[in-house]
Amino acid sequence: MSKYPESIDRITKARLKFSAFGSIVSIALTMFFIGTMAFFAFFSTQYINNLSKKIEMEILFYSDVKEANIIALEQKLKLEPFISASRVSSRADNTREAIKTIGNNYTEIIANPINASIIVSVSPEYANSDSLKVISKRIKQHDIVQDVQYPDFIVKSIHNNFISIQLVIFGISFVFMLISMLLIANSIRLNIYAKRFNIRSMLLVGATRGFVRRPFLFKGFVQGVWGGFIAILMLGALIYYGNGLFPEFVDFSYITAITIILASVFVFSILFTMLTSLYSVNRYIKINSDRLYL
Repeated sequence: MSKYPESIDRITKARLKFSAFGSIVSIALTMFFIGTMAFFAFFSTQYINNLSKKIEMEILFYSDVKEANIIALEQKLKLEPFISASRVSSRADNTREAIKTIGNNYTEIIANPINASIIVSVSPEYANSDSLKVISKRIKQHDIVQDVQYPDFIVKSIHNNFISIQLVIFGISFVFMLISMLLIANSIRLNIYAKRFNIRSMLLVGATRGFVRRPFLFKGFVQGVWGGFIAILMLGALIYYGNGLFPEFVDFSYITAITIILASVFVFSILFTMLTSLYSVNRYIKINSDRLYL
């Protein structure tokens, strides 16, 4: 008896396994791109918010203003929605800092012109150049305020640079993600296309549409599970090494958000493959018999 049929059968099975493995790898890479983009969006937003919290405005007063009036204004500013925190820096503290900066005790020569000041931290949603200008102008309307100082150049650099970086990375990730998703969808469609005659035969012998869909949906589910699982492992490794290299950016203190993103990637992997399989198999369930050969 010839062994060719058996060898051909082994080759066919090997090709099918390789095809299934290729689909799983493609799904994993696509989910990895999606997860990477989601993590970058989350961590970059948190990083900008943390930097914004460190940006402080210093409210300076005339030398003859009493410290009690400064404290009263600080208590009033605390109620404003654009202020996240505030504190009064006393005249003595400001004088010591000035002497340290200048290098000599100027108070022995001239009257001390320095007064107490208020240091305020602006809420992250207001920590941009335009909002800070409006806030500064509003605070200056108080008669006792001499000036309001803040690092405007740093604020502009933080937001402009990060927004540019985010747009570039999102654009690149979106293109790769779209290409990968199209490739996965095409691969699933081709696998189902190869079995279109089996689908037609099952329908002709009385199989219900649900019965025909079931094995394809199950296969999509399995591929989605494996693809999502591999993607989670890759994302976990990325986050772990990212935390070691950039601990201020990739912060494990947001463990709840990290878990939600990983779970969402896993669920999306399953839903995407199952929905693609459902769409493809439905197409060949409803297709006209004459078009099966096209």
